[in-house]
Amino acid sequence: MRNLVPIAAFLLLLPLSAFALPASTPAIASESQITVTGDGIPAETFNLPRIYGDWFATPADAHASLTLRTAAAAVHQAQLGIEWDGKSLTQTIGKSLTQTIREANNSGVGGNNRFGFSLHLSGSGANNQDAMPRGADAITVTITSMDDLTLDAAISGSVTGSGPLQIAGTIKIHRDVAPGLVSGSFGDCDPHIRDKLAGAEWRSPSECEVKFDTYVRQGLAPVIAPVEANLTQAGWVENKKPDLDPIDSIPRHSEKAPYQLVNRGGGAFAMAFSLRQDSPVYQQYNQAAMDAMQTAMKAGGAGGSMDVAQNAARALQENTSIDIAIVINQASAGITDFKGGHTVTPLAGGGYSIEVPYAQPATGGGPDAAVRATYLLLGAWAPPGSSTQTSGPENIQVKGNLNPSRLMAVQNVRIRIQGGTALAQQVIKLMDWSALQQLIAGK
Repeated sequence: MRNLVPIAAFLLLLPLSAFALPASTPAIASESQITVTGDGIPAETFNLPRIYGDWFATPADAHASLTLRTAAAAVHQAQLGIEWDGKSLTQTIGKSLTQTIREANNSGVGGNNRFGFSLHLSGSGANNQDAMPRGADAITVTITSMDDLTLDAAISGSVTGSGPLQIAGTIKIHRDVAPGLVSGSFGDCDPHIRDKLAGAEWRSPSECEVKFDTYVRQGLAPVIAPVEANLTQAGWVENKKPDLDPIDSIPRHSEKAPYQLVNRGGGAFAMAFSLRQDSPVYQQYNQAAMDAMQTAMKAGGAGGSMDVAQNAARALQENTSIDIAIVINQASAGITDFKGGHTVTPLAGGGYSIEVPYAQPATGGGPDAAVRATYLLLGAWAPPGSSTQTSGPENIQVKGNLNPSRLMAVQNVRIRIQGGTALAQQVIKLMDWSALQQLIAGK
């Protein structure tokens, strides 16, 4: 799970007087209330008309992530954060379902199998504390009605703030229009987006998004399998493998554009190799770099000795490490070349190869961190603007000719290979291009 806001913990850090919850869409009406007793509070009831969050219920699953608040004019302010996941993980009582929130499962972060309960009271004395389940505390949620429009539930139990508190109340919320957010379709799947991450930067994916993401990752695996096999047999260590696990979160609003693989840190589909340091090739380049640096230090950098040392260090990096990252369905590719000199070569099967001698690293940085990288653009791409730039910094822009109505299809592919020219060409020759062409063709 990525880019998730710890909902309960985050909200408790903000004073109610300074925190404005965004409006929910569609609008939700709340007749919820909670009664708090104990630790100097004599059974005070808080009406909670303001609400932010979401919920859903399907035949197989259900989830609620809610933040409820007192009216702005209330003398004593209260904010209740509550979350539960699943149809029922405890028991069925008649037609009601019950969920239990304890310290052990009170995560405060949305997602599958997540539960949360937090109470923030803002005022003076006992009415100024934060409470949640601790120790033997437990909150029971009894759900009597839960569908796309209505949620009715009773809550009861104990929590601990500055002292023990007893909680009793009801959640009674309603909306006139059910959420209708959908993704693209991919075969036999459900495109409806049912979000378990209300309040987080990312959202839950639809079943179709999960299915298509898995399809693409599994389709790319055989493309790079010969590369992995050849390099590891030749003494290279695979430091990073592509992530093939199903996704459980995705950037918000991504459903509006052709699907892109979710970036999981280091690239959407990325791998990295390094040459073993005891190999003769590594030792050769490493010794040359060390010798050049010693010479430069003795010369005080005079006579271009520092340039020689930097070039030797660059040769070490280019010939002993390989980073490969693959993305799909980019609207454009922007490539920074700090010193110019890039070359564009049309590929025999369609597409372009762009070699950039002083590219910006994928992690960012300036000219001092420049690396050699080769970009392969396949599928729906416009021709690059120029084939050769002899000198000077440049920003290479290539437009992706995407069809915006084809949301769940591989329309273009960009492969970035960071490493020396010879290594990049070796990787290109090892890749299974027929598997990649089948993925682009949708076969």
